[in-house]
Amino acid sequence: MNSAIKITSDARFRLARSLMTNGGGGGCGNDDDSSLEGAIDIFASLLEECRRSSGETSVEAALCHYEYGNALFRAVVRRTEQQHLENSGSSDEANEKDGDKKPAAKPVKSATTTGKRSLDDNIAMQSDSVPSNKKVKKTENIENNHDGDDNGDEEDVSLALEMLSTSFGIFDWHVNDATTTTISEEEREFALTQIPRVLNCIGDIHSHRKQFGNAVDAYCRALPYRENASKKKHHATNNNNEEGEGGCLSVEELTCQRQLVETYALVAEALLACKEGEDVVCIDDEEQQQEEDDDAGSKKDEKKAKKSIVLVSARDRIEFAQSHYETAKEKLQDIVYQMGKMAAAKIDVGDEKKDIGYLVMMLVGIGNSLESSLKKTS
Repeated sequence: MNSAIKITSDARFRLARSLMTNGGGGGCGNDDDSSLEGAIDIFASLLEECRRSSGETSVEAALCHYEYGNALFRAVVRRTEQQHLENSGSSDEANEKDGDKKPAAKPVKSATTTGKRSLDDNIAMQSDSVPSNKKVKKTENIENNHDGDDNGDEEDVSLALEMLSTSFGIFDWHVNDATTTTISEEEREFALTQIPRVLNCIGDIHSHRKQFGNAVDAYCRALPYRENASKKKHHATNNNNEEGEGGCLSVEELTCQRQLVETYALVAEALLACKEGEDVVCIDDEEQQQEEDDDAGSKKDEKKAKKSIVLVSARDRIEFAQSHYETAKEKLQDIVYQMGKMAAAKIDVGDEKKDIGYLVMMLVGIGNSLESSLKKTS
């Protein structure tokens, strides 16, 4: 994290990020749940504090909006994984009694480690303020909503999406609308690096809700930012002569390239998940929902069509998915080659090795899905 952004140096923030790392992936035990709940509480408190101390439009507030929303969503994903494991366990017991045991279902896994509607230009900040009347949930409120039904999880996902959209609006304002007299260049650069993280998480939430058209929209919006970050890091590496022997990449450049490939893969994955024979559309339903709330009572029976934008026609969907998949595969081959050179030069890539390994498996799955889709269309 950028040391110029004060909140990233806060011990509580670092602790919450550590809890997310420990509880946001891997197993589905109670320790993981406690870690995520602890992170949610910390980020909720930090968000309220940043609103008061740094202001509604500060990058600190935007970052806390993202972290809080991301933690809420990852907790829902964790509960979904647990439910799948419990259901598969019950199914196995029943099958054993019947003498016909079947393999357990694989748990649902979020597409990225970083997750609302179509993000049109109206989401960007139009003024120097963000509504602060959003109620921040703590885990004691969240737990009351999870007694045997899915309504609590859906409320958490909706709140997470709300937090992420607010975060996007603030970061976008810092990048595109704020002047140098109101923010520093360090804040602008930091906001620029955070936008694709926010967009990818928004896409993850849409995928979780099976709103794959909106997921495609969010992931596609993240692509230019990932492309620019990768190019910028490449130029910085060359200018600073950071390349090792044999022209090895820096670990930071390797990370940027991996994140770019991951986003291409996410676009392809979401396109393949869209309904066969239908256009890929993103639906802007927040404005519609607001209108319905305003008209409640007098026009309850009046039906209004949701705004939708066609992103890809039904006949072009597989072709677009294949194009993004091939781009991801080609770029991944470059990454694997560079990793080999770095290993030969005894350069430690840290957790990137694990992340790239997961990305390889992700692309294998997408390739299988693509092959199946191509057979259906041939």
